[in-house]
Amino acid sequence: MQPTEIFARMTQRVADNPGLVDEVGAVFQFDITGDDGGSWVVDLKSAPGSVQSGTNDEADCVITVSQQDFAGVMSGDVDPQMAFMMGRIKVAGNFMLATKLRSLM
Repeated sequence: MQPTEIFARMTQRVADNPGLVDEVGAVFQFDITGDDGGSWVVDLKSAPGSVQSGTNDEADCVITVSQQDFAGVMSGDVDPQMAFMMGRIKVAGNFMLATKLRSLM
């Protein structure tokens, strides 16, 4: 699965679940490495929430991961905690916020 497909699904989840903004209350930036990678911002701080390509200098949490590992985490084939401990996922900023992302999977 390509990152663009995953973020399109996230966009729908955010639209379908307006309570995520109250539940999560943070802005995430995903930096996906690889041939089909790129950067996306998931804003779950400002209602009604949004997902868009690009970067945000004020993101609360920045997650850097390969395209393959990102797809694996989102499909449930890769344990995000194990990938983090193995250095395959890097988190900058408030890394505890990353645990709130399960609602987007």
